[in-house]
Amino acid sequence: MKTLKLTVAFLVTLGVLGLSLVQMSHAEGKDGKTIFEDAKCTTCHGIESQGVVPKKKSDKNPDLSKIHKGDDYTVDFWTKYLKKDENLNNKKHPVPFRGSDEDLTTMINWLMEVAEPLN
Repeated sequence: MKTLKLTVAFLVTLGVLGLSLVQMSHAEGKDGKTIFEDAKCTTCHGIESQGVVPKKKSDKNPDLSKIHKGDDYTVDFWTKYLKKDENLNNKKHPVPFRGSDEDLTTMINWLMEVAEPLN
């Protein structure tokens, strides 16, 4: 009987531990805003529609509440631009994105969702 109780207690402990690990790994998944802020994009850019304020205000650093979207400005385009493999207005982005490809895609998808289209 004691062995059965120990076995059940051990299995319950494993189940709780396993559930905790799954929840922890899921919690580590970052959203686009967190990635944007962690990548220090707020040094130059704000996103007014999301309450994100840039640390440096400048006409050179556009607010990203409105970004180019559409046939020419896809997730693929922005990925290349932020990796300095593509130009916008004949210029490369001044700072390459240094996070993972997954983080970059998550961040760009978030930006595309929250930004109002340019007129």
